[in-house]
Amino acid sequence: MDSVSRHSWHQRQHELNLELNLIASTSGLGAALAALADNQRQTGFIRDALDSVERFILPSPSGRRHYFSVQYNPARARRFAGAGLRLPPENVESINQGCFLCAENIWWQQQGTELGFDLPLADSRYTIWMNPFPLAPDHCIAAAHEHIPQCWGGNSKALSTIIKDLLEFSSKLPGWICFYNGAGAGASILGHLHYHLLPRPPGYGRLPLELAIQRHDIDGLVEDVYPLSFMHWHDDHSVKMDDIEPWIEDWQARVGEPEHATANVIAITTEDGSRQDCFFIPRHKARSRAEGLAGIVGGFETLGEIVCSSEEDHKRLQAGEITYATIADMLRQVSVAL
Repeated sequence: MDSVSRHSWHQRQHELNLELNLIASTSGLGAALAALADNQRQTGFIRDALDSVERFILPSPSGRRHYFSVQYNPARARRFAGAGLRLPPENVESINQGCFLCAENIWWQQQGTELGFDLPLADSRYTIWMNPFPLAPDHCIAAAHEHIPQCWGGNSKALSTIIKDLLEFSSKLPGWICFYNGAGAGASILGHLHYHLLPRPPGYGRLPLELAIQRHDIDGLVEDVYPLSFMHWHDDHSVKMDDIEPWIEDWQARVGEPEHATANVIAITTEDGSRQDCFFIPRHKARSRAEGLAGIVGGFETLGEIVCSSEEDHKRLQAGEITYATIADMLRQVSVAL
């Protein structure tokens, strides 16, 4: 792999972006990202067809539409090792310890198969890359162009920017689930700021966290209706940062150990674009896991869909040893009081 192949990769990237920008301008961002996914299946970068995924619905003993769910997704166990080459070819430099989300590494790590879409949102600070270990079809990552940490470091302006950008992504992706995992709150790549964006998977209705809000119609602090404590805002079309920023600044001022504070932030816009919900779930960096299943509790898990990848957990699910109460207890273990 030499400078000619690197030039070829940049040229293909440029041509694809022209095509995707046209699709986005005529059919919307979601259609452009679906086209990117199709391209990445054709190049061979996306190899996981999710055929081995199984979903287990765990109803509450009380019924009344309460449930949690568990997704057994064995391919996710490989995500920490990455999906490409570990060492660069001769005369090619690896930057930022081979970060999987830096474009300067992606071209050689994936040997030209991985292409991205430079997102025309949020001051053009992000590129969309498809997730090689998806939670659902067309699951993608919005990664900052700049190699900056996933955590906000106690800077309220930085956290506000993280939320603002997430809300903007969501507003352009009605029907999608968009979330940010903080350091120690499900993020697997801590050195590079990124978000998860995925269409609501086929056959999925509202997830348990959404159902809790739907039943109680609560804005602001939410306690006692879900195993996690969280803040919730909603508005017609899009949530306003003017509603969120004062609370974020106050919360950060109140956090006793700000170096340990982290969060999951979720934004969901209805398919018709008539409403947007934002959930801010405070976390502690030392509580990324909980007893019950082996996986890390991230944004998808806080919505009530636990993802696991170990065969041991799979056997326990098949045997009925994991129940609604197991998942509720897991979420309580990582909850942080507001």
